[in-house]
Amino acid sequence: MTRLAAFSLVALAALAACAAPYPDMTGNAPGPDPSERIVTTGPFPGARRHDVVEATATGTERAFVTAILTDLQHRSFAENREFCGYIGLAPDGTWMSTPILGGTEASCPLPRIPPEMRLVASFHTHSTYSPYYASEWPTSQDVATDAIDDIDGYIATPGGRLWHVDTDTMTVRQLCGRGCLPQDPNYIAADDGPLRPVMSYNDLLAWEQSTGEPWY
Repeated sequence: MTRLAAFSLVALAALAACAAPYPDMTGNAPGPDPSERIVTTGPFPGARRHDVVEATATGTERAFVTAILTDLQHRSFAENREFCGYIGLAPDGTWMSTPILGGTEASCPLPRIPPEMRLVASFHTHSTYSPYYASEWPTSQDVATDAIDDIDGYIATPGGRLWHVDTDTMTVRQLCGRGCLPQDPNYIAADDGPLRPVMSYNDLLAWEQSTGEPWY
């Protein structure tokens, strides 16, 4: 079964998913080997997102989305809601963004994709710090939604972390740690929870299911 076919059994709304509810946890789910891996993307006419060749973990793509999320962090904290959108390539090969939409504290409806954009990745913030949400890492829905679109994703957390969703390997990787992006003044580091620098989709799903709580 292909990756996309595996998700066809689940009806997922096109939301940049929120943080999962955050009950008390003891211990960590098994994680993948945290060895470094650079996913390659870049502009080639007619290429799909995973066929092109500019490094996402470094280079212009990361710089472009980091600048967007740096600005959105402040708006997220001020308005207590998520902001989201897509990045992609314009016909001339330069980076462009869709209009940015605001959501709720725990969700964000992704915008329409302009016909001239070659879609590359989604991005969204995880709103403000709350002791009731596991906001410091992506959710399984973050990964699943990007996988359905055959793109990767970027997520900014209240603690100022930047995550990359890699749908080739169905893993999430922390690109930079606490405080590398603007941080919610109310953030409490002691509430980070069982965070790992690299986690698989199955790790995230198992954790969410083990809590017995709904997720978004």
